[in-house]
Amino acid sequence: MDAVVIGGGIAGCTLAYELARRSVKTVVIEQSMIAAESSGRNTGTLLSGPERQVVELLDACAGIYAELADGPVPFEFGRVGHLLISEDEASFEQAASIAERYREAGVEMEKLSGAELARDYPRIGFKVAGAYSVDRAWTLEPMGATHAFAHAAREAGATIRTGLRIAQIHSRGGKVQGVLSDQGIIPADLVFIANGLWMSDLLRRTVGDGPLPGLPFIAGRGWLIQLGKLDFELPWIVEELTWPGQEELGRRMDLSGLADVADQRDDRPMVEAICLNPMRGGDARLGASLQPAFRDLLRNTDMPSRIAKRTLRMLPGLGTPPVKNVYPGNRPMLPDGLPVAGRTAVEGLFVHGGLGSIGMHAAPATARWLVEAVLSGHGDPEQDWLRPDRFPGWKI
Repeated sequence: MDAVVIGGGIAGCTLAYELARRSVKTVVIEQSMIAAESSGRNTGTLLSGPERQVVELLDACAGIYAELADGPVPFEFGRVGHLLISEDEASFEQAASIAERYREAGVEMEKLSGAELARDYPRIGFKVAGAYSVDRAWTLEPMGATHAFAHAAREAGATIRTGLRIAQIHSRGGKVQGVLSDQGIIPADLVFIANGLWMSDLLRRTVGDGPLPGLPFIAGRGWLIQLGKLDFELPWIVEELTWPGQEELGRRMDLSGLADVADQRDDRPMVEAICLNPMRGGDARLGASLQPAFRDLLRNTDMPSRIAKRTLRMLPGLGTPPVKNVYPGNRPMLPDGLPVAGRTAVEGLFVHGGLGSIGMHAAPATARWLVEAVLSGHGDPEQDWLRPDRFPGWKI
């Protein structure tokens, strides 16, 4: 059995790892480089959320990362505290209902006052009303983590080809035949589309039996600030407790038509909040924002300064570390904020994507669940909230 995985990000590399270690002959095709897009441009956080699906993904993925953490490709994986802060009393009071949703999803939280934080951590200089502490989060270096899966896939027998574009997927009689690349036809029994924001393009360019229905992808975009070495120890990932749940996040991100381009709605951030990840190497990544966007149109370039001002207002001790880089990253999302993994109407053709703002948090588990479903003969994971048929118009 031959499999082609389209995409060399965390979605594609985790699929390749799961397929190859089960002795499926696997080729990964990436048009650029490993982790060139979203998988190399994120905060590297694995965080609890107020939804049971997010918690299920977190638990499963933490276990899978642990399988590779002591391997030949280090990626700074480790457990860390998670501190959810509120700037003022009004937002801290509102946070109580969000905290209760976390608890209902199985996440224990401890309430802390801003005065306690300012007293106990004077170097950081907290200027917040209060916070909730969660002893249940992980940090990693996302570029390294993606390469760790790529390396493990190669060791298990997979081939990874970079700098090669897939132009079409070929099907005949309702069954996948392979893919057309810039270097010719590559036959395959199984094809997995795992190329992020380019997935819709390939669903449209599945030829032989007619194009497949599309999925309602949204090209979200966020900005990150890469900080240099911190001169103090930060025991948690610090996140502002204003980041919405996945469903609300997906709802805010809709871009419905030409009027949105005319109004430059893609230049309006839907979420703007602190998310500071102290990397185990001593440096840190700072975000975060999210706005509806178009894949190749870049706007909203004032967001880094807004994130920096917001951070210094609440964490003034962060004024010292040098800034190494500032960059945007695309976040392929779906309207309910959850990933997609499952079969299409073409036998042997599967999708894995829509990882949005929880890509590192979600990809290893969704890849494992999908491959288990494919090799068992069903093709759709047990988790029905992942399946593409949850969207109207998707027919099997």
